[in-house]
Amino acid sequence: MKRFKVLLYYAGIVLAFSCSNDSDEEPLVEKTARIEIEFEGSLDQYLVNFGLHSLYTGQSGFVSATIVQPSELEWTQIIDQANTFNVSTPLTFSELIVESDEPVHTFGFIFNLVHTGDIPDEDFEDLTATIRVFGNNAEVQTFQYTARPVGEVSEPLRETVRF
Repeated sequence: MKRFKVLLYYAGIVLAFSCSNDSDEEPLVEKTARIEIEFEGSLDQYLVNFGLHSLYTGQSGFVSATIVQPSELEWTQIIDQANTFNVSTPLTFSELIVESDEPVHTFGFIFNLVHTGDIPDEDFEDLTATIRVFGNNAEVQTFQYTARPVGEVSEPLRETVRF
């Protein structure tokens, strides 16, 4: 019986240490986020729709974002209450760069290319995009996107990134 009590005592100690208050969740890492999108193909025949949302700092702080390139491009829509920034514009540029104004630990984006409906000529090329996500100037993830063939319904790319 004495051995059983000792065994129970040790089991209690092991159980107490294994159930510590440490959370299994990784700590929030905050970095300045930048998204670079490079386009290739028949740019003039497409509209780009890009939305950035859920730029979070701390437990629930919202962060704004800025279009860095092209410098003359501005957000088409900003919804402050939803921490959402959208741009929808004809493609007259081959690169779009967006950056968070402050470090964030999480953000999401939606990206879509839509053919304008013009009849393609013989030089027409389906549009492709390479989307690179950076945290503190270090590349974190890369996504590839190819526009659907003319006449087909486009499919957006939706991603959430957590540093």
